[in-house]
Amino acid sequence: MTTKFGVHALVFTSDWNAATAPAACRTAAEIGYDLVEVLIFDPATMDSEMTARAAREAGIGLRLGMALGPATDISSPDPEIAARGEAMVTRCMEIAAELGAPAVSGIIYAAFNGYTAAPTVAQRAQVAAALARLDRRAGELGIRLGIEPVNRYESYMVNTLDQGADLIRQSGGRNLFLHLDTFHMNIEEGDIPGAIHRNAAHLGYAHLADNHRGLLGSGTFDLKAFFRALAAAGYTGDYTVESFSPVPLGADLAGGLRLWRQAWAEPAAAARTALEVMRRAHADAQAALNVW
Repeated sequence: MTTKFGVHALVFTSDWNAATAPAACRTAAEIGYDLVEVLIFDPATMDSEMTARAAREAGIGLRLGMALGPATDISSPDPEIAARGEAMVTRCMEIAAELGAPAVSGIIYAAFNGYTAAPTVAQRAQVAAALARLDRRAGELGIRLGIEPVNRYESYMVNTLDQGADLIRQSGGRNLFLHLDTFHMNIEEGDIPGAIHRNAAHLGYAHLADNHRGLLGSGTFDLKAFFRALAAAGYTGDYTVESFSPVPLGADLAGGLRLWRQAWAEPAAAARTALEVMRRAHADAQAALNVW
């Protein structure tokens, strides 16, 4: 399997439409990326036909991300809210199948939300049961569904790889995988190489972001150790950069991501730098693995 490198659409724009989508796909392809990850804010307004055309014309692949919200919280004790959450994940998977994307992943186990209490045993069981049903639907659609652990300030229930793997085992999922994100891992994991090693069998996709989520390679996150740990674990999945700045984003999203400072001014330049950093770190890790 050939490793692919991707760039998140939010590096270029938060308004995915008939003008910005083709431009983002073209720019990403010209820089040398293999794929673009598109975030599904609302499945009802996602223009699948336009998105497929933009990617096809640029000659670039697609990945899909998503996050549930308070009104679609699959972990909610309110059965109507939980049902809406399950329906949203289902529709996002259908969109992935329509687009020929191999997977959809993100915060699919709870809401992108600040919680003030830990999830209960009953809530975990409820989510595991929902994921079991979603896993079966993923199999029917021929795609995979990814669980992205995020930091405690953005959600609960799954903040670490171990928690995500436990949920996969509890649900019995055959089409579920762990979606790594270095920004969140930098906050929550006590031993990142150890977490990767323990959960190697479930790893399927990786977001790369520095500790400040700004220009990749300009912060304190140890990308070299991260790539080496994944190489040692036999990881052959894809990597997508998340390098955010308020410049190309709407005010609401920039505020939601707490982007109070301008990390960079030019999206294409930030994307180009990130690809160089990713390729170099990946090549160095593979070379080190071959030496051993």
